[in-house]
Amino acid sequence: MTRLIITTEQAKTIERDAEAEFPRECCGLLIGKGTHTVEVTEIIPTENQAETDDRFLIDPQVQFDWIRKLRNSDLRIVGHYHSHPNGRSGPSSHDVSAALEPHQIWLIASLEGGRMREMQAFMSGPEEGSLMPISLQV
Repeated sequence: MTRLIITTEQAKTIERDAEAEFPRECCGLLIGKGTHTVEVTEIIPTENQAETDDRFLIDPQVQFDWIRKLRNSDLRIVGHYHSHPNGRSGPSSHDVSAALEPHQIWLIASLEGGRMREMQAFMSGPEEGSLMPISLQV
């Protein structure tokens, strides 16, 4: 089973972003390395460009810029994070349908009443539209 490792400070960054954006979903990129054990080295909060509060959209230009920036290094975009302001920590049906790229991490921060409740990690499977739970170590 794949394991995602983030630091306490990285978890706090996601928590601050999620609470600051409440009741809107927050989002950002996860930069890191590894395959079976994925270690996050940097959290990149991004502006949510979705038109509704209950969706997220990361600017593709931000992603392209980071892909270019990470070229010739051992780091890559390993996935992204976003929040669920409604308290749900599992992927929504919209999340599952958007899981198009295999082996990408989906880190979901759930909030209840505007405060962080928990985080759970998932990885997109080899088939489109599948998200499998993975171990999260903070």
